[in-house]
Amino acid sequence: MLRTLALTAVLAGAALAGGCTQDGRQDQISTALGPGFGLFYLDEGPSAKLAYGQANSDNVGLMLQCAKGSGMVDVSDAVRSSPAPTLTLASAGHSAALRAEIQSGEGSPIVLVHAASASPVLAGFRQSGRIEVSYAGLRYGVAAKPQERVGVERFFAACERKA
Repeated sequence: MLRTLALTAVLAGAALAGGCTQDGRQDQISTALGPGFGLFYLDEGPSAKLAYGQANSDNVGLMLQCAKGSGMVDVSDAVRSSPAPTLTLASAGHSAALRAEIQSGEGSPIVLVHAASASPVLAGFRQSGRIEVSYAGLRYGVAAKPQERVGVERFFAACERKA
């Protein structure tokens, strides 16, 4: 799993740099980073992933992963700013400042946090399809397109039930 996260992180910097905002205005938070970018659900047998990136490529930014039935989600992103001890997630009026781990990869380091899939902020993402990520002065958001909302739901449902 760490190798997958590392590869994801290496490719994430360029993918998300165009979608970052410093002022956090909601109208600036968008998935419009380029053709084919979106949220994609991946069933990998005993685990599930929800990746934000470009379709049919390794050009992925934000990644949510879980072991099916664990009720826990690993949220990772490429380190594109000075590493911070916390990563803040916000969705549907909820926010959580989570202790972050910085892990080295085969290229760029990644920031990684662990959260319960039923936590208010992740439940808000599940319900709304929108999530904002911030750390070390960097802030961006991802919004699921209507057709991607099914994948968001499938991801969280998989995290709650065993394979």
